[in-house]
Amino acid sequence: MAESMLRGLAAEITKLADSFASSLQENNLPEASFGVDSPMSHKGITAEMFITRQALSDKLMDMWYLVQGPSESIFNYVIPDAACLNVLNHFNFWSAVPLDGSASYSEIAERVSLPQDVVTRILQHGITLRLFEEVDGDSSRIRHTSRSAALARQVGLQALVSSVLDITGAPMMAMTSALEKYSKGKTQLTQDMRETAFALFHSTGPFGKKYVNSWEYLENDGEGDHRGWRQAKFVEFMRYIKEIFQLEGVVVNAYDWKAAGKATVVDVGGSAGHDAVLLARKYPDLNLIVQDMPMVKPVFEADCPPDVRDRVSFVEHDLYLPQPTQADIYMLKLILHDYSEPEAVNILKALTPGLRPGNRVIVIEYIGKVDEGTDAKKDPLPLSVRQMGTSTDLRMMAMFNTSERPAESYRGIFRAADERFDVVNVKADPLSFMAVIEAVWRGY
Repeated sequence: MAESMLRGLAAEITKLADSFASSLQENNLPEASFGVDSPMSHKGITAEMFITRQALSDKLMDMWYLVQGPSESIFNYVIPDAACLNVLNHFNFWSAVPLDGSASYSEIAERVSLPQDVVTRILQHGITLRLFEEVDGDSSRIRHTSRSAALARQVGLQALVSSVLDITGAPMMAMTSALEKYSKGKTQLTQDMRETAFALFHSTGPFGKKYVNSWEYLENDGEGDHRGWRQAKFVEFMRYIKEIFQLEGVVVNAYDWKAAGKATVVDVGGSAGHDAVLLARKYPDLNLIVQDMPMVKPVFEADCPPDVRDRVSFVEHDLYLPQPTQADIYMLKLILHDYSEPEAVNILKALTPGLRPGNRVIVIEYIGKVDEGTDAKKDPLPLSVRQMGTSTDLRMMAMFNTSERPAESYRGIFRAADERFDVVNVKADPLSFMAVIEAVWRGY
């Protein structure tokens, strides 16, 4: 009799689960649970624990696929799950249920201003995803689980859901039409940002307006005082991203900021200035200028702490236009991966009018192609780790007709922008998905 794959997987899952649980215990780290008082995440785990956790995730997914069977595992795909989460998030069901109590379906319906039948059906599906649960012994009342409580407690996590599902979700479903219309029969993906799935989805104005790219959408969606509400959410999303990827450490370690002395640093596309504030507090000699779209300025002005206002300022700037500010160092964090290579080249070219010999450009990027350029003899990264990159890679295709790139590819992008750029350092960490590329302007 052939060996049971299910039993083999079960044994591997037991072994990996025991290893991860033991490591948590040895490091005095709490396990997550479905209880409302569960820790928000497994903070403090080591790189080895991370790989164990992701290997366990891979085995669990394989088990799910096998238990469901090929047909059912495809039939039971997650589109309704994503739609349910998006509705719960958009209408803020999270605040409609008290963290320390419960609420009835009718109370929730009143708080989110939706028909009770709609609320009931949305919540009933959410419960199957461990987003909320019915109170023991009283199925008419709803309370939080750890998953819904995390969203109630963290506005950044809400902003992440909004950015990933509400902004990119529908355009990703339009990828088939965009590829059919613009790329079928060609040897490579069209690089024109007017021919993205996002642009095609918004070309008929499903929300009353037409947008070519997501930046127009973020900046202009909404009317009156509500205009730009998506931009405010995106700023919150970027604030939260730095926690997920521990970006404060990445920014601090990206360059020897102390050795820079009394330098001026421009944070190009720096959102509401989170990184500039971080650097200003840690390195008192630095003068920092944040550049971003006009709609971000009020958020910057509201959030910039008084203790650094004399060294952190905001300048409205379109990164396609010639750089108006002379500085010593220009930092672009999580900017270029949103653009095709020709567009990324143009963004770097726009920096050159103000550059002087010895100026530096620091690019901090998410690297989705984590396996490219690695030693073939090494064990491959877990599928769940690779999926983090491939998921973002598909979002880049839908939104910008670009892709997540390996770190080394940025050497060619700098060279194409101007031969006077000299890339002097490329550091990449596949487990954090972050890379730092440092270029010096030679000016001759």
